[in-house]
Amino acid sequence: MEQNKTKPTALLLGGGGAKGAFQIGAWRALAEAGMLTDIRAAAGCSVGALNAVLFAIGDWEYAKQMWEQIQPSDLLAKGADGAFFSRDGLIRLINQLPLERIHDSGIRVHVSVHDIEANQPVFYELNGLPRDAVRTLLLASSAIPHIYAPERYLGRDLMDGSVTPEGDLCIQPVYSQGHRELLAVSLKPQLSLYGGSSVGNGNLIQQYPDCNFTVVKPLRPMGNLLTGTLNFAKDKIAARMEQGYADAKAALNGAKETPASSEEMNAILTEKMQRLFPTAALLAGFLREYGNRFAPNVQFPTLGGSVFYDNIFEVEGWRLQQQRTIGMQVHYRFLDANNVRVAWVLQPQQLLDALTDYEAFRELRQR
Repeated sequence: MEQNKTKPTALLLGGGGAKGAFQIGAWRALAEAGMLTDIRAAAGCSVGALNAVLFAIGDWEYAKQMWEQIQPSDLLAKGADGAFFSRDGLIRLINQLPLERIHDSGIRVHVSVHDIEANQPVFYELNGLPRDAVRTLLLASSAIPHIYAPERYLGRDLMDGSVTPEGDLCIQPVYSQGHRELLAVSLKPQLSLYGGSSVGNGNLIQQYPDCNFTVVKPLRPMGNLLTGTLNFAKDKIAARMEQGYADAKAALNGAKETPASSEEMNAILTEKMQRLFPTAALLAGFLREYGNRFAPNVQFPTLGGSVFYDNIFEVEGWRLQQQRTIGMQVHYRFLDANNVRVAWVLQPQQLLDALTDYEAFRELRQR
């Protein structure tokens, strides 16, 4: 990855539950490299919001100790009021935070949440808010759909900001304040400045041509929903801190990022879909549940795509196809057995992310 010639002024911290310990390790490496001395804003989503608060408080040792005291039972006890799990432990941890230090910090702290009724990300600045409001917004930002109940704030039901790519990356609030030197610590190994991942409209270089990005991300996966996001075992937290430290140092010494190859992505998609969808009924069910994550679609008949499309996956007449027309934007589409387009996808990573979540939730339901 190519580093900025000037130091970053805004820190972006993505979501990922227990994987957030990675960001604490990365914090240490970035501080040692002198990359954090000019940071004036921190924006976080989900667990990244909590880590943004810890960063504004400014005590790395305190942040490390807080993460080390987390118990799996703090966040995975049986919930109530529509929640799969309870977050009593997280509330206890937030209540221990010296939130008054945010008011005195020179760092403006933003959190990303998702407004359920409006179905869009919303960003709140925490500096100056009452303690109860800060606690509510931190809980809202980490309210993973189907796992934790949403939070109500100012008459709105709010949940995890990472529901949308824009919410997870948290660029908007710091960009609107004039920051152009951005340091992102993502918990998604697939994140790419060139698109093909959950990064809003795709290519961040084109989307924000006046920004300089430095990206730190895991160099190897940290597990799915069960083995990663919800795994708060002490040994896993310690290992993710170590990985964050090592991967941040590697990123700062790394080469310029290049886009992932289409062939590699297609191989990953094919393997995953062959395993998850042995029948067309299962594939149809997946598209009904997750199709709203993709491009808006109106179902209409096609000629089957024998000229301009390649079949990536097929089961009982249903197909995932990739466009190969030269000079046009390459996309994917799903056809049913009657050649009707039932869904289409502009960024393959959006499909991979949906497949990963589908698999994780399927495992959760089977437990």
